[in-house]
Amino acid sequence: MSLRQGIAVVFTLVAIGGCADVGGPEPAEAHAGDEGHEDDGQARVTTLLTEPLADAPGLEARVLTVELPPGSSSPAHRHPGQVFAYVLQGAVLTGLDGEAPVRYTQGQTWSEAPGQVHSASQNESPTAPAKLLVFFVTEPGKPVVEPAP
Repeated sequence: MSLRQGIAVVFTLVAIGGCADVGGPEPAEAHAGDEGHEDDGQARVTTLLTEPLADAPGLEARVLTVELPPGSSSPAHRHPGQVFAYVLQGAVLTGLDGEAPVRYTQGQTWSEAPGQVHSASQNESPTAPAKLLVFFVTEPGKPVVEPAP
């Protein structure tokens, strides 16, 4: 299976069954680890799966959830790998490379190139959390997020 096909499978599975239980607990056995918190503890990043890519030696795929508390935002940052994000719950404002932020709501997706500056990142709601499913392709051991210069 190619990388593109793998990404399509992940998003298809989420669209078919994953959104029905967006707010419910995730099974313990699905957690491969916890990446910790972005933005000084505001965003909770949980790794669901980490898998080497057979068709792309030296790269791995990670499937993560990112939970954003109401009204939270993060400073400019970048991701060292390719990012594909799917909004499971809520609405987020995402700006890339200094462009005007775009509003993404439940069921919408966007992607980011490796190293692209994520200049704006905000949970649009002051009262409701937002949750993302993120498919991340990078070199093994690389961090999920790095500060932008």
